[in-house]
Amino acid sequence: MGKDWEHLLNFRCTCCGQCCREPIVLLTDEDVRRIMRHTGQPPEKIATFYPPDEIEWDLSNRGWIKLEEGDRIMGLIRSEETGCQYLQEDDRCGIYEHRPVTCRRYPFDVEYDSNDELTLLSISDSVECPYELDGRNTPAQIKALVDWEDEEEQPYFDLVDKWNAKSTPDGPSGFFAHLQLA
Repeated sequence: MGKDWEHLLNFRCTCCGQCCREPIVLLTDEDVRRIMRHTGQPPEKIATFYPPDEIEWDLSNRGWIKLEEGDRIMGLIRSEETGCQYLQEDDRCGIYEHRPVTCRRYPFDVEYDSNDELTLLSISDSVECPYELDGRNTPAQIKALVDWEDEEEQPYFDLVDKWNAKSTPDGPSGFFAHLQLA
């Protein structure tokens, strides 16, 4: 079977802003730190905690945080009407150089084999994306983003696991303190 996904390496964003309006963007502590340094905002103005019924993220996945209100996942604050708080009127990202790693990897869903060779590339179907296929993305660029995401996610998930091992759940401000964000 050929690599029928290779044409997607030519993905080019058309800057429509759709990916910033609809999905919930999951965050790590490092994402929040980057945004805090850039905006000067405290963590509670950047991140919120979404319940399972608001996001398609399996409860068996790492990253669920045990809070007083129940299991939650940390994501960028967004509004139902306008989406991401950092989406500007021109449909551009207001924190582009400091955006979460998930945003950097989007819209690619990727799979690698045991030799770290790209074996599958697809475009996420979480939102309608009117992309063009006249761009230039290399497997090495995509791998670097996936590696960066893994490098931030794994330590974050370890911190979440430590938090969840506590005998008494706390609230969001306690979790931010646990992450040394507050």
